[in-house]
Amino acid sequence: MSSSASTSDPLLLFRQSNFLSLPAELLTASSDPAPSLALATHLSFPQPSSDPISIPKDAPTRYTSKPDSRDEFYTLGQVWLAWTERDTGVREYLMRGQAGGVGYVGIADRKGVVDYLKGESEGAGRVLAVGEEAGAAPVPSAASATVESVSVALEATAEAGPSKVAPVKRKYEVDVADREFCKKVSPNFEVQPLKGLDLKGLDNHGSRLTAQLRAEEIELRDRNSVLRTAGGGKVHDFYPWVQGVMVEKIRALRNSFSSSGSKQAAPASQPAYDPSRGAKKAKSTNPIIMISSSPTSLITMWNVKKFLEQGIFEPSEVARQNEAAQGNVRSEDMIPVLRKRSGPNGEVTSKYYVVDGVEALQKFGQDAWDRVICVVTTGQAWQFKPYKWQDPKVLFRNVKGIYFQWSNEPTNPSSGIGMSRR
Repeated sequence: MSSSASTSDPLLLFRQSNFLSLPAELLTASSDPAPSLALATHLSFPQPSSDPISIPKDAPTRYTSKPDSRDEFYTLGQVWLAWTERDTGVREYLMRGQAGGVGYVGIADRKGVVDYLKGESEGAGRVLAVGEEAGAAPVPSAASATVESVSVALEATAEAGPSKVAPVKRKYEVDVADREFCKKVSPNFEVQPLKGLDLKGLDNHGSRLTAQLRAEEIELRDRNSVLRTAGGGKVHDFYPWVQGVMVEKIRALRNSFSSSGSKQAAPASQPAYDPSRGAKKAKSTNPIIMISSSPTSLITMWNVKKFLEQGIFEPSEVARQNEAAQGNVRSEDMIPVLRKRSGPNGEVTSKYYVVDGVEALQKFGQDAWDRVICVVTTGQAWQFKPYKWQDPKVLFRNVKGIYFQWSNEPTNPSSGIGMSRR
């Protein structure tokens, strides 16, 4: 292992900068500090006793992007993003990777990359030795192999000239087991070889490419050709089947319609009760509580369930962070709340629904506003615009209004219109 190769290796430089607390810097093409990863072209690694070493952000590292792979690696920019965003959530990490224009280290690999850069692991077989990745030749994909084969075929066609004929189209290789099965299903099943394709007279590049691609096709019989034709090109005749089967079914269906239309309708004054039909499903009448969607509201969709069910107030931001830690990055637009209270016949549980917007309220049907019993507001006028009653005075004559505020906080001027302050 040469010393020059080790000193310019991105992973070694990255680990060294972490050990020495000398973080890498983002640089533009003119060696000026870059404000973001998207505008940077290089990463500069400070050295304790020499000039900084700059490496392009698109340079591959020795950390493979797939297990057991020796020709696909994460770039330096992706590794730098995984390190700098090691404490952020998955959603923000992916968004910043897209904004940086370099992609990102896979979610399953991010912790392994961070542990390797910290020196807590050696990559668990995902990090090749220094210089080992240089000898790994890239493996051609299926798409590149297809393009190469078409290009070679086009060159051969061009050298042959317009007067020569292209090779005969390859024959479809029949699977013996499939052929025997098809013979059982259709006695007239047969496999016909394809004829060659003449490329004579195709001079421009596009026509030759189209002809070559068609020469590579495998022509198969579809369901229409199988149903409509038999061996020798004879067309199947379905008329006897239609006359013998379908006509009888259509006649019976018409007779049933005519007989049902001749029957007299039963008196509609008092319909008889039919126990077999069962009772009609009762429509849900659970009351609905509307809260404000403003981020400054004390009661939001993050903390309303705990507040109404347990009587515990938790700041909205704290509740949001707790949910995010469990993987819930978005709040629900409709939350059911079960409220328990003591009654003369024992404990009674009442069910409510909490929504924070008209869009969620519309899910309950056209009469949803008839079930709204309370509106929790911040006193801001924009909140009332999409409501059924846009005027706060009219709104709070129809539903109960609640306004929450801190004791040392000034009251919103429009919050006292027919509302209870808490």
